[in-house]
Amino acid sequence: MAEEFLSDLPIFTDSPQRLLTDPRDDRERLRLILIGSATGVREMIHKLHVCRVADAGNWSRLLPVPNSDEVMSILVIDRPRSRNPIG
Repeated sequence: MAEEFLSDLPIFTDSPQRLLTDPRDDRERLRLILIGSATGVREMIHKLHVCRVADAGNWSRLLPVPNSDEVMSILVIDRPRSRNPIG
């Protein structure tokens, strides 16, 4: 189950830092994860879509949470890298 979840994520194996960054130096990769009941996760995805935070079609399919009756969905966002180390 966990392997199925991880297989959906882009992984860069050249260095540990690349796991957190896009191959382009000016971008940063962020991941939002929703965990809960299938109904709750779907509802939140649609609320975020209505609020124009994240397009509903960009979230992963619902994936089972290991050792739980919950599901999860992940959204990967690339954003411009901040030049300020604090944020």
